[in-house]
Amino acid sequence: MKRFPIYCVLLSLMLLSSEAMSQGTKIAVVDMEKIFQQYYKTKVADATLKKQAELYKEYADKLGSSLQKLQEEFTRLRDDSQNIALNEVERENKRLAAQDKYRQFKEKEEEYKQYGTDKQGKLRDQYEEQREKLLSEIREIIQKRALAEGYDLVLDLSGKTLNNIPSLVFHKPSLDLTEDIIREINMPAKSKFDGLGSDGKEGIKQEGEAKRK
Repeated sequence: MKRFPIYCVLLSLMLLSSEAMSQGTKIAVVDMEKIFQQYYKTKVADATLKKQAELYKEYADKLGSSLQKLQEEFTRLRDDSQNIALNEVERENKRLAAQDKYRQFKEKEEEYKQYGTDKQGKLRDQYEEQREKLLSEIREIIQKRALAEGYDLVLDLSGKTLNNIPSLVFHKPSLDLTEDIIREINMPAKSKFDGLGSDGKEGIKQEGEAKRK
């Protein structure tokens, strides 16, 4: 979660406390990070990204093997071009072949590097997109709960200051809606959530089946 200087956090809490006392503001707290981690869709999304990353790695490994093979062929041809046991014509042919193999090696090396950069960026973008989407769903559930129960303000427990200090120092346990929100947000897909393995694969299967229906 985004971090703020401690003095900004303290000032905000002071102002909120003052307003709460004067107007009887009803306040609740939630741990957004905990809710996000325990949301069944987070597990499904993580498993999907992991599977995609494995596919990318599989192809990257093939590129790496091709790269290593080209390097070995180049080294052999270069060494042969310097072998005095061969005549001058043979050494020249080996030298030209080594130059061509080196060109292939550099092209494959660039492809390997570019592939890694592109796929890392794609996975990062997919992760951020999924995270924002899921957080938006969580916020919507919290907002509905707050409106239904008359809360004027809901604070995030997981926020930290720049000094890695909890931005909310103390709260009454009765104000914490975290577990209630976790139960509520997982309720529509409780059967999938209960059957979800540690890697989330079962959840992916059931999610796909639900979409097909």
